[in-house]
Amino acid sequence: KNGGQLFLPAAGYCIGNSLRGAGSDCYYWSSSLFEDLLDSAYNLGFGSDNRTGGYRYYGQSVRPVCP
Repeated sequence: KNGGQLFLPAAGYCIGNSLRGAGSDCYYWSSSLFEDLLDSAYNLGFGSDNRTGGYRYYGQSVRPVCP
């Protein structure tokens, strides 16, 4: 239906009560944890700081995809 494309809105992320990067940054959680830091996980991100992971208490988006 969507031509094989996936839309990832730039929803930003939250740290505590602070929303950061809305409209310019997008970070989406993966299901893979950092092996050395149990409170962190990998993510897919496009934004100003180009993080590849983050603490799991960061409020980042989750984009479910049906195979």
